[in-house]
Amino acid sequence: MPEHTSTRLSIIIPVWNRWDLTEACLRSLRAHTPGNFFDVIVVDNHSEDTTATALQPLGESLFGERFLRLRLLRNEGFGPACNAGAKAARSPMLFFLNNDTLLTENWLPPLLKAMSSDARTGAAGPLLLYPDSDRVQHCGIAFTPSLRTEHLYANFPASHPAVHAKRTLQAITGAAFMVTKELFLACGGFFPGYRNGSEDLELCCRIREAGRRLEVVAESRIYHLESQTPGRGDDDPANAALLNERCKGCFGPDVHRLGRRDGYEMALTPWLESYLVLPAEREQALTESLTSPFDAAACWSMLQKEPLWHTGYSLLAAVLEQHGKFAEASGLRLLQTNFFPMLPHYRQLASTAAKAGNLSLAKQAVDKAEHVSSLLEDPGPLIKKAAGLANWARKAGEADLQRLYENWLRDLGVL
Repeated sequence: MPEHTSTRLSIIIPVWNRWDLTEACLRSLRAHTPGNFFDVIVVDNHSEDTTATALQPLGESLFGERFLRLRLLRNEGFGPACNAGAKAARSPMLFFLNNDTLLTENWLPPLLKAMSSDARTGAAGPLLLYPDSDRVQHCGIAFTPSLRTEHLYANFPASHPAVHAKRTLQAITGAAFMVTKELFLACGGFFPGYRNGSEDLELCCRIREAGRRLEVVAESRIYHLESQTPGRGDDDPANAALLNERCKGCFGPDVHRLGRRDGYEMALTPWLESYLVLPAEREQALTESLTSPFDAAACWSMLQKEPLWHTGYSLLAAVLEQHGKFAEASGLRLLQTNFFPMLPHYRQLASTAAKAGNLSLAKQAVDKAEHVSSLLEDPGPLIKKAAGLANWARKAGEADLQRLYENWLRDLGVL
C-alpha cells in the first residue's frame, strides 16, 4: 500500500463506477478546499468503467502526493470501503464523503470548528442540499413513531430558521460524516454486515453509546445528488432487520418532538404515514391574510417562509394551471406531495404532470396513488398497527400521539 504524508484531515471517498460523479466531486473538492493540510483517499470498489484508469491521473494532478487510490479486489460495498480508507488514513480526523456530492465554497471550516469547539461532539455533518433548488436534502435523520427514518425538514428552503436551529440528533447520514479516527475505530467503524444501508445509523448509535453527540452544521453546505446506484434500496428491509437486532432500543420516535419544538404538529394519512403540519389556527390565519385579495407572488414568498402552509400550494398551483403553466404547477404540486402525502394530491400531481408532458413524474404519481389505494383495501393491518402505536404512546406518556392514533381508530369506527 502506498505511503502518503501525514495530515490533519483525511477525506475518504468510496466509489463504484460512475466516473462522471467521481470526477465532478474531486474537481469541486479541489476548487473549494484551499490549503494542503488534508489528503484525499479514494477507495475504488473494483470499478469497471473509466474510474479504473482515470482516477489515479486525475487525483494526482489535483492533489499531488496527498492523493491515495485504493483499489479493492471486488465490490465490497460502502462500509468495508470506508473502513479500508480509515485504516490507510494517517490523519487524526476523518471525513467520509459520497462521490455523488459537490463541495461549495467554505464548506470545511464550519465543520472543523464544530468538531474542535465542543468536546462532547463525536461526529458532525454538513447541510446537504439539492443542487437544482438549494432546498434541504438532509439536516439530520429523524424517526417516526413507527421508527421509519426520514430526513428532517427535507425540501425546506436552506435559509429557513428551523433548518439552522441547534438540536440533539439521534443520527446523521454517512454521505458526509466527520469523526476522529480514534472514535471511529473505538466504535468499530462501519459494521460490514450491512448491504449499503444502515451502516451510518449503527455508527451513530455507537457514538451516542460512547457519550458523544451528533451535529449537523448548517453553515457548511454540500450539494448531494439523488442516489443513482442500481438497486440502492433493494436491501433496505434486511438492513433494517439487522439494525434492529444489533441496536435494539437505541433509537426512538422523535420527529413529533422536533417538529413541536419548531412550532409544528404531527398528522396522519389514512394509511398511517406521519407528516408535520401547521397548527390549524396558523394555517387559517395565513390563508385569510393572503387571499384577500390573492397575490401569486406574495403566496410564493410566504411558501418560502412557511413551507408547511398547506393551502398555499393548492391556491398557487391552481392559478398556474389556469394560465397553462403546467410545468411550474407540477413542480409546486410535487413539493406539496412531499410535505403532505395525501391521495388526492398524488392524483392531481399525475394529471398536472401529464399536461406538462412530464410522463415520468406522472407515472410516479400514479404508481404512488395505486400503492396507497392497495394499502387502504384491507384496513386490518393498519388497524393493528394503529392500536399498537396508540398503546405504545400511552405507556410512553406521549398524550398527543396517543390521541392522534386513537382518533384515527375512532374515525374508522373501531374504537
